[in-house]
Amino acid sequence: MSILYVLVALCALNLVAMWGLSRLRRGRARTGGMGVLVAVDAMLAALLVLEVAMALFFAQSDGFNITMSSRNWFARHWHPVNSLGYRDAEPRPKAPGEKLVLVVGDSFAAGHGIDNVADRFGDVLGRDLGAGWRVANASKIGWDTVDEDKALESYPQTPDVVVLAYFVNDIYRAAEKTKFPLPFTVQFPRGAVTKYLVDHFALANFVYWRLARMGNVEDAARTFWDRLRSAYADPAVWNEHARELDAIVDWCRLRHVRLIALIIPSLADVAGTAPMTARVAAYFKDRGVETVDLTSILAGRDPGDMVVNSVDTHANVKLNAEMAGLLQKAILAPAPAATGGNKAVFSRNPE
Repeated sequence: MSILYVLVALCALNLVAMWGLSRLRRGRARTGGMGVLVAVDAMLAALLVLEVAMALFFAQSDGFNITMSSRNWFARHWHPVNSLGYRDAEPRPKAPGEKLVLVVGDSFAAGHGIDNVADRFGDVLGRDLGAGWRVANASKIGWDTVDEDKALESYPQTPDVVVLAYFVNDIYRAAEKTKFPLPFTVQFPRGAVTKYLVDHFALANFVYWRLARMGNVEDAARTFWDRLRSAYADPAVWNEHARELDAIVDWCRLRHVRLIALIIPSLADVAGTAPMTARVAAYFKDRGVETVDLTSILAGRDPGDMVVNSVDTHANVKLNAEMAGLLQKAILAPAPAATGGNKAVFSRNPE
């Protein structure tokens, strides 16, 4: 609709301009004016074609989901969505002899940025495990440990194996409870004209948010990650988060469900988040929970080879396949016998 308004306005301006030029005597002024009008119309026509093309065809996931292209991506690729609200097939009872693996997590587990849901690590894992196994998904964008615990409790079938996809911002709720601020303040367009253009035109939206990443988005992210590292070192925050994780561990043990923690560092800064993933891995080891910690595996790799695109740092298709392979190896290995109560029993870090 906005483009239609622009077309009407341009037609009206052209009529006014042509009427004004027609009142000039034949000569340089009239000829020059017509040349300028044609040049301006050609430039505007090119911009309109580019605008239409971007609005209709350009779809690119964005890690913060603040762009029009990201909304286009979700409209095209975020399916199927089942009755529970998960990007997955409808849950069903286990067939005789079938083992159910339930992947629980946030956007990494849900497949943010993965065009085809079949390329998500949980779905690849289901194919890799083969006959007698089924992998279901209970994950949503923006979830933390408390949400994941609730998903386990409410899922209609009890799984045989739970894969907890742990990303380092899962401590967010614990920080919030202990009043430890984790600000992520992005400056949105200011001014009525700028805001209208960015909100209604794909080209303006693209240009604004690409330029914004050089300043306000990157600065907001840097502040957030600095505070997040501090949250893991804060005793009150960590103790609250450990209680959140305990709820998941206890839920699985009470039902004799095997729990495997997939620990995912920031793919844009694996080394920078290593202290956080190390503390989480130590927690799971202390409680005898199997882990697949990606930190050492991904250390030193080029982030561009692991992420979806330059504005979405979720795992790409290749890394999802690699994660599936690591999980398959962990699941098909014999489950370690639990000894020593809640103390350290087993922690698997694949080579």
